[in-house]
Amino acid sequence: MLVLFTVAVCAVSYLMNINAFLLYFSYLVGIAILKGISSNDLKDVFNIRKAKYIYNEVGFLNSLNSFSSLLLITVYYAFNEYEYFSIEYMIPIIVCYILIYRFLFWDIAYRANHLLFKNRQ
Repeated sequence: MLVLFTVAVCAVSYLMNINAFLLYFSYLVGIAILKGISSNDLKDVFNIRKAKYIYNEVGFLNSLNSFSSLLLITVYYAFNEYEYFSIEYMIPIIVCYILIYRFLFWDIAYRANHLLFKNRQ
C-alpha cells in the first residue's frame, strides 16, 4: 500500500509540476509525522535499536515495502533534479538514502499497517 501511495504522489507531482526537492522533503516530513503519531517512545521514532531486533519485529515484506517506497521517491528526486549522473552527485544521495532508510523509514510500512488495522477493529 505504501508503494502505491508513493507512485500516486510521484505521478501527481509530475502532472502538477511540483518541485522534486519540495516533494521529497514534504514526503519525508509527512512520514516522520505519521511515525511520530504511531510510536510510543522517541527511540521508536528514530529506530535507535539494533537492526536485528527491528528486522525481527517488522519482517521481510514490510522491510521490502518500505525500501522500495523510499527508493521510488529517491529515484524520482534524482531524475528530476540532476541533468546528468556522476559519482559526486550520487554519493550524497546514496548516503542520505541509507541513513533515512535505517533511522526513519525502515518500519514505516509496518507502523502504517498496524495503525490502519488498529483503527478498523
